[in-house]
Amino acid sequence: MGKAKNKKNLLVTLADKNYVEPAKQLFSSVYWNAGWRGDYMLLAHEISEKKLEWFRRKGILIKKCEPLYRGKVGGWRPATHTSKFYLFAPEFKKWDNVVYLDGDIIVRGSLDELTEINGFGATLDLWNSKLSEQIINVRLMKERRVDKKIFINLSNELIKYYDLKEDAFNSGVMAFSTDIIKKDTFSKLYNIFKKYEKIGVGGDQLIFNIFFYKNWIKLSPLYNIWPIFMRSIFNIEDEKIKGIILHFVGIWQNDKPWIVNNYFYKEWTNNLQRAELINFKKIPPPLKKWTKPEIEKYSFYLKSKRVYLKKIYLKTKENIEFTYKLALRHISRFIGIAGLFLKKHFPKLYFKLKK
Repeated sequence: MGKAKNKKNLLVTLADKNYVEPAKQLFSSVYWNAGWRGDYMLLAHEISEKKLEWFRRKGILIKKCEPLYRGKVGGWRPATHTSKFYLFAPEFKKWDNVVYLDGDIIVRGSLDELTEINGFGATLDLWNSKLSEQIINVRLMKERRVDKKIFINLSNELIKYYDLKEDAFNSGVMAFSTDIIKKDTFSKLYNIFKKYEKIGVGGDQLIFNIFFYKNWIKLSPLYNIWPIFMRSIFNIEDEKIKGIILHFVGIWQNDKPWIVNNYFYKEWTNNLQRAELINFKKIPPPLKKWTKPEIEKYSFYLKSKRVYLKKIYLKTKENIEFTYKLALRHISRFIGIAGLFLKKHFPKLYFKLKK
């Protein structure tokens, strides 16, 4: 890793050979839109020296990450994600605060508030918002060919030590003060990973949620806005989406901003092109600096909308379940002669269906 300048904050992203261009775009959006005045670092996962030269020329620090895993984590997730654990190695204590952002992100405003965190901060995971949802279900166990005994034993162990109804955070945006890093933090994270990676929905997320269980600060959702979620759940059109950080999450490759027909393609491409103009000797002012009242107001709006939609969802689910139970209770009436025939000649099948 290159020698760091004497700056108190560090902005980090992670990339393998397939995410070099997204990493450039991210650093560019952080430079031009956030006016970031700290250090920049790339966690490089098996990237050639030729491709790393661009980052070196710009003054971006590079840490080459030795692979912590070979193959697909949990049977499906790229092993690249495990390199995030390096953020918690003692060498990062040379900075006061660290902000980590995934490569599929566009930054639209100042990140200064994230450098004021005392402890570990992240945003609520929008798809899998509870700790229980960070663990694979029986369907995924079969799809990923996880041994049933291992699945049951590890799941039961988590149930024993953790309240799985607790909120879970998304590890695509993390901000923390480095005083939380101890000599054994990295090794603890790695050991948790080796034990539980097979039953985690994501490659690293369950691990971080276990490690920081009940010991994390909930950041405003503006620091991790998911366009796919805003569009499909909140019914907010792409052009009206607001946020400090836009995160194009998950495995939906068609929703990535570097896809030509994506609404955010033009913005993403513009950021990528401007990456060539990055000059750390002259830091521009933030494109937008959200005030705390603005952040609180919009966060409250999103929370209220989410609570409202959840109530509708639960009510709809309740009505569906009631109708389903009613149908089963009167199966003979609902399926007529077929139901009576089953009950008379195949009672075991009839009652199995009813159950």
